[in-house]
Amino acid sequence: MSATPAYSRRIRILRDEVSRKIAAGEVIDRPYSIVRELLDNALDAAASSIDVYLEAGGLSRIRVVDDGAGMSREDLEICWKSHATSKIESEDDLLRVSTLGFRGEALSSIAVCSRLSITSSQTDSEPASKLEVLGGALQALASCQGRRGTVVEVAELFYNFPARKKFLRSASAESSLCRSAFTDRAVSHPSVGFRLFTDGEARFTLSPVDLAGRVSLCYARALDARMLVASSAEGKGFRVEVIAGRPEVRRRDRKLMQVFVNRRRVSEYSLIQAAEYGFSGFMSGGWYPAVFVFIEIDPRLIDFNIHPAKREVRFQNMADVHSTIVSAVRATLPGQGQRQPIRQTGMQGAENSRTMNIITGVHQGGALPFVAQGETTVASRVAGADIRFLGQVFGVFLVFQHSDRLLIMDQHAAHERVIFERLVTQEPKMQEMLFPLSFDVSEEEGIRLERCREELRGLGIELSREGAKSFEISAISEDLRALPEEVLVELVRGAGVGEWRSGLQATAACRLAIKDGDAVDAVTARELCAQALQLVVPRCPHGRPIWHMLSEEDLRKFVDRPSRTG
Repeated sequence: MSATPAYSRRIRILRDEVSRKIAAGEVIDRPYSIVRELLDNALDAAASSIDVYLEAGGLSRIRVVDDGAGMSREDLEICWKSHATSKIESEDDLLRVSTLGFRGEALSSIAVCSRLSITSSQTDSEPASKLEVLGGALQALASCQGRRGTVVEVAELFYNFPARKKFLRSASAESSLCRSAFTDRAVSHPSVGFRLFTDGEARFTLSPVDLAGRVSLCYARALDARMLVASSAEGKGFRVEVIAGRPEVRRRDRKLMQVFVNRRRVSEYSLIQAAEYGFSGFMSGGWYPAVFVFIEIDPRLIDFNIHPAKREVRFQNMADVHSTIVSAVRATLPGQGQRQPIRQTGMQGAENSRTMNIITGVHQGGALPFVAQGETTVASRVAGADIRFLGQVFGVFLVFQHSDRLLIMDQHAAHERVIFERLVTQEPKMQEMLFPLSFDVSEEEGIRLERCREELRGLGIELSREGAKSFEISAISEDLRALPEEVLVELVRGAGVGEWRSGLQATAACRLAIKDGDAVDAVTARELCAQALQLVVPRCPHGRPIWHMLSEEDLRKFVDRPSRTG
């Protein structure tokens, strides 16, 4: 006999125990969810110290101890019931939530699928109270010994959810997820002391410290505290703090790109994108920075009441937040906001006139960074006499002896950055075109280009409308006149799309720079090297390093020769 088709069954109201299990499954799906929720409660209780104990990755037992405000016996009596919370009272309170938790679902969800025990007191002088709940049913509530704060124990997780329990992972895998939840809360609350114990062994001990210190402690294996830079910026109703690794700290994944909103970690892609864009010009393709963004914003400007686990957030002012993150990230990078005018320098005796006409301009800035493998950033001021050109290799690299170092320079990347700096910092010197360059546009392109005409002129391109569906480039800067016509039109067409301004300058610099395979004479090579070494940012506009330096000691190690001092 076949089963009754689902579509013919009558609609019924679910039994209370079934609906509670469904609700619990939305909030608590594995041990790390419990760690996350219990840490939120402890932090909302203004705890200054929190200890987390895990047994078998949280599969056997989870214990969270805090010294926060604690709960009275009356609070304990109802805290485990659905939608019991001290954090909001009315619908209007949802518009200004400032706590990590507020939905009143965590403890009730935990109580439904485990053996839950809570011991709490609001003072050190009075007895504590202890609550025990099993599978959503009250077992006991009695007085006991205790101190100010709360101790929550969760055991036998999913003992009554066999379908959920069989999908749990190994103890080590679940333990790793719990550590991630612990780290997320610890990073965003640096003034709170945290400890994590796994199967009786202390894994993390984090004393109160500043934000940068907490980031470096939580990710000590991946980050050197000496390579971190802090920055901040403000917008209307919000403040952004950034802790970022220097450009040399790069990864093949985005695991160290993290964003926190009002101390909650969120996975909002546009915010990660803003942090990534802030590093544009410092990270080449396929590499990602280490950057932690902390946003403190007026609760009325955001909404966390979207997902039961509060993983998502909506912003009223996303555009402002996005641009402020970009500015704060860029402020951590070398040379940003500190570019100075470039002076023109002549070149004597250069045989390659094409290269000579393009390579002009030297920074007059201060100390300059060198990035070499195995060493930290050092500063130096370059003098031409210190540079000895040794030759060109593979038509790509220029090799120099610079003081006591061997320097290998990417000729295209170095020249590209020199040109880019000039395009960014100098006022364009316009020249009228003998034969104006016309091109057709769509209606949408026409509207966009009309809006960008003044900006284009500031970049060295004079644009005028010649009809309903055509524009004309009538004048161009000296720097851009060497661009092929089709490239110039392509750059203009992209105006107004995304971050087009820096993209136009970067593309123009790339097209104007000497190419792989171009011969470079000794005079031109030395001039390019001197200019490149004085760049504040020793990377091409697309983020690739311009050079690599090796000491005599490095070279001796390569060929197993003893050091001079050994």
